[in-house]
Amino acid sequence: MIAFGAMLDNEKNESKFYRINEMYKHVVFSVAYDITKNYHDAEDVMSDTWLKIISMINNIDESSIGTKRCKNLIITITKNTAIDLLRKKKYEKEAIKKLDVHYTAAGMEERIIHIEQLREAISLINELDEKYREVLYLRVLYELPAKKAGALLNISEDSVNMRFMRAKRMLVKRLKEREQMNNRQGLTVKER
Repeated sequence: MIAFGAMLDNEKNESKFYRINEMYKHVVFSVAYDITKNYHDAEDVMSDTWLKIISMINNIDESSIGTKRCKNLIITITKNTAIDLLRKKKYEKEAIKKLDVHYTAAGMEERIIHIEQLREAISLINELDEKYREVLYLRVLYELPAKKAGALLNISEDSVNMRFMRAKRMLVKRLKEREQMNNRQGLTVKER
């Protein structure tokens, strides 16, 4: 928790954070574990939850720490963080299953290469903001038309199309950056 405390800008916020952490750390882990059913995932959820709490520590009143309202806030943040993690894992599994079904006739080596490429693409997609990531998953993975994706996300069809276009641009840019980085690393190895 020292690392988290170092992220805070003043002693008052640091004190608030440590009080919240001491008071609710078992609750946070219990909620995370109840949802994820996995010790390591629960730890990841805990870390992400504490980061979210740090980002909003100025909005938490010192006198509200220990109240039911504060506890409910902590539980809600933990629950939503755990659900986001499970959603992310589900998308990854479904993408790999879809690829696996598509390439059942292909050779094992080719399948492994495609799975690695898919994992890299998923990694890049997961680096995007949530609003772009959701649109990409709905449009590409679930093959939903823009109208249905918009209905699920409570946004207009035009917004879905705009986010989809921007997300594709961001992915292409990141792929090029990663490719350039890999090429530079390859050159430095060859030069030696």
